[in-house]
Amino acid sequence: MTISIFGLGNIGLPMSCMFAQKFKVIGVDINKERVEMVNNGISYLKNEEFFPDILQEVIKKGNLRATADLEYAAKNSDVKIIIVPLILNDKDEPDYSAIDSVVEVISRNLNEGDLIIISTTMPVGGSRRIYEKIKTNKKFCFVYAPERTASPHIIRDLTESYEQIIAGIDKESADKAYKIYNTINKKGVIKVSSLETAELIKLLEGIYRNTNIALADEVAKLCDKFNLDFNEIREIFNLVPAYNLHKPTIKIGGHCIPVYPHFVLQYLDNKSLIRKGIEIDREMPEYCVNKIKKTINLKNKKILILGLSYKRNVKEDRFSPAYELIKLLKNEQVEIYCYDPYYTKEEIEEKTKVKYLDIKDLEKVDGVIIATDHNEFKNIDFKRIEFVFDGKNFLDKEKIKGIKYLGIGR
Repeated sequence: MTISIFGLGNIGLPMSCMFAQKFKVIGVDINKERVEMVNNGISYLKNEEFFPDILQEVIKKGNLRATADLEYAAKNSDVKIIIVPLILNDKDEPDYSAIDSVVEVISRNLNEGDLIIISTTMPVGGSRRIYEKIKTNKKFCFVYAPERTASPHIIRDLTESYEQIIAGIDKESADKAYKIYNTINKKGVIKVSSLETAELIKLLEGIYRNTNIALADEVAKLCDKFNLDFNEIREIFNLVPAYNLHKPTIKIGGHCIPVYPHFVLQYLDNKSLIRKGIEIDREMPEYCVNKIKKTINLKNKKILILGLSYKRNVKEDRFSPAYELIKLLKNEQVEIYCYDPYYTKEEIEEKTKVKYLDIKDLEKVDGVIIATDHNEFKNIDFKRIEFVFDGKNFLDKEKIKGIKYLGIGR
């Protein structure tokens, strides 16, 4: 059996390597540079666990080959897995264009009995929409099998951290996918009753996190109002096993949590709790900057933003809070700098359009805003500056002496 995997991004490449340990795999991507790197055993996922060793292993065995030829991959595989992005358009609605273009290629190259698997996170009804767009006279199987992963341990997540959820358009489809995933997932495979059931289960992962963080943001605002410490309250509150209050943040980032809630908004009214959670998150960068302004006169200050990544210890800046902070601080007559250990000076200045400043030169700024909780930032000596705003609430404020410490709800 040969599996083609369409999309060699942060999830698609590890997924290709995972399946290539058991099957022949064709990795497909329109980015020819990526294709060449994969075929040479070179990983562009710098922080991912088990890379590049596992990539080099499956390339050497001949089990994985990458191509930019979608027609070839679709025609010469028995299983086609789609893991290309479903992004939001300017109206915050799902943009199916990338997936639709792949599906069109697959449709005209289907062989009798082929299995199509959608792994991209879908809105409720999105998988059925794709199924109905497939035009062919040949009998084929169709499954929705969402990935449940997070960097930098995607391989581990796909193979042993969580059960693989699958839903077929019919029993034959589900059974066929079950056998395939059961060979690589040690945790097990769960067949659910419908495509839509699997879609909502997957979406709830992001919706739950988004709404929980929004609640934490609101509690943090109460802590600010009454001069309480959010971290102390959260720690004691969460001692009850039934409770799991998340931490507040300047802004939610990444490919998942800021996106998934939008996939259900069309079915909800304007009073929706999910919709309110999105609004609270969007307002948090301004809330945080305003909190700093109440204590610190920002005019003509030099501010260093620590962290371009949206998540600690990885190189990924999609929807990073740093961008919102920069946008707001530019209105405050502030000289802005940025530093992140996972990005070069050139990358930071190109992406942010602000100056790069190495953490070793901390004395050159008046204050620091921590936007990412990288391990490297945990034990910085802040004595040389006026203030630090801990946008992740992860510093030990008792150890910060002689300067002004501010956090979210702290």
